[in-house]
Amino acid sequence: MGADQTSHLSSENLELLLDRERVDRAKWLDDLQIIRWRPCNVRVLVVADGLDFDPTNGFGLTTFVRALLDMPGSYVRFAITLAHLDDIEPDSVEMMPGETRIAARIPNFKFDVAAHFAPDRFDVIFLFGIDSFYSRGAGYPADSLSDAELQAIAEFQNGGGGLFATGDHGSLGKAMCHKVARARGMRLWDSTSAQNEDDQVSMDGPRRNDTNRRGDATSEFDDQSDDIPQTISPVFYSRRNGIFRYTFPHPLLCSPTGPIRVMPDHPHEGQCALPEDVEATIDYTASLGPEYPPASDGGARPLPEIISYNTVLPGTTSGGKDPTISQTFAGICAYDGHRAGVGRVVTDSTWHHFVNINLVGIPTKPVGDPKRLGFLASPTGQAHFEAIKTYYRNLAVWLSPPERIQCMNSHFLWWIVQRERVLEAVLTARAIGLEKVDTRTLSLIGRHARDVLGRYAGPCQSMRVIIDLLQARPELVKEIDPWIPRDAKLRDLERVEDGEELPLVDLQPMLEAVLGGALVAIGEAFPKPVRKEAESFRGDEVLSIATRGAEVAIARAERSLEVTLGKAGRALLRGGGAEAM
Repeated sequence: MGADQTSHLSSENLELLLDRERVDRAKWLDDLQIIRWRPCNVRVLVVADGLDFDPTNGFGLTTFVRALLDMPGSYVRFAITLAHLDDIEPDSVEMMPGETRIAARIPNFKFDVAAHFAPDRFDVIFLFGIDSFYSRGAGYPADSLSDAELQAIAEFQNGGGGLFATGDHGSLGKAMCHKVARARGMRLWDSTSAQNEDDQVSMDGPRRNDTNRRGDATSEFDDQSDDIPQTISPVFYSRRNGIFRYTFPHPLLCSPTGPIRVMPDHPHEGQCALPEDVEATIDYTASLGPEYPPASDGGARPLPEIISYNTVLPGTTSGGKDPTISQTFAGICAYDGHRAGVGRVVTDSTWHHFVNINLVGIPTKPVGDPKRLGFLASPTGQAHFEAIKTYYRNLAVWLSPPERIQCMNSHFLWWIVQRERVLEAVLTARAIGLEKVDTRTLSLIGRHARDVLGRYAGPCQSMRVIIDLLQARPELVKEIDPWIPRDAKLRDLERVEDGEELPLVDLQPMLEAVLGGALVAIGEAFPKPVRKEAESFRGDEVLSIATRGAEVAIARAERSLEVTLGKAGRALLRGGGAEAM
């Protein structure tokens, strides 16, 4: 409030006014807290057999679970159910801070027991398998879940639920995972050769997937527990339509600091793969249709993709094993089932990327030994650890069903407007009408918003939000979505052309204007949130308003682009004419 507006007030009245403003401001922030602490809730089921959730066990999954519970930002929280196929009571173990968000702990878990599982009870399933065979009573399969359980999981997937599955070398994890729909073809669940020397997923042979990196002069088995990770090679996705080009890793490998290029190392990993039969059907106790359905929009059929590769260095012995042969192998495989109306699926080469011993070290090692603390032993290791934790969180977000992702988008947009005050950073008045904001300012608002989300999730998620805001413009989405399935020949052609052409126009400002338009529309519709609005928060209403704002912004940005290209064309013509003279 300016001095000229308060000069007529006595000192006592001025103090009362300031007190009133402080009260109003405190109440406004209090109203925002309701929204801040009502993020989208994603229900996660974590199922193990030989692994457990004991923080004192090197093969425990506690560190992974903690990473999900400590999700940064205010747009999503994970309600986690811990389940074990054996008679292990997860709640008998001392759990982690934030365990109030452990929704349930279920021993002797079965997917065909109604009290344990129903396809509409969870959003995401994580399967961490170590057993190769089961002994679960007469009539139960010796090397897999029962058909009734497999049917229940497949129904969950076809309903939009996301699934993650992993094992380790050889047949570790086979019993839980090797017959699960879609995941069964996205990873090797058994040895590849009777001869150990030729086995791609052996424990000792020279062709084993040994990703250990030395932390000192010798190659030791326990190098997997120090603060030096393996370096992975993400697959990058480009999109270009003749006038622009941009590149992203897969959303699972996108972090606030750039592409995720590290994973914990291990002396003998498993290996991901592409399915050999993409025409298979799902049929356990009843037919559920094709395993890989056609695209919902009539475009290219989505199929599993290898999204990163791991490298084996030559001559690694890891404390007595055969010296390795240099090679690369598939580390992560992903299937975007949302494009076909079913759930997404991810497989990983090993659960050693997730267990305590590969993350936080071996507590019995001497003080001062990096292997005692794992990635916590050094600032560099801690930075690597943050990237790895981002991968965990990306898994839970990306695997969520479409309606949960829409929920996250609505909370993100509302949070950016109401909590992060992005509009106030650019506009003089937050409630200014969308029609009064020029395209350049909309782009600036969108850029600020992407920076805010980037602190928590990286640029891929904000790009996904922009794409989702433009679903009413499918022809435009096909031009800007870097992850959309395309013919392999077209991808190869673009790779060649990318080396021959320069991008003419950078459309990032245009896409940022879309996000800016969505945020300005929300700010205009909710100029000052009050408790009633907070308590009746409706994500679908926010998304509807945001989508309308995005449509206004993209139409305006397209007109601006036409003007820009027209000016560029005239300048080139003038330059060419002058040269000809």
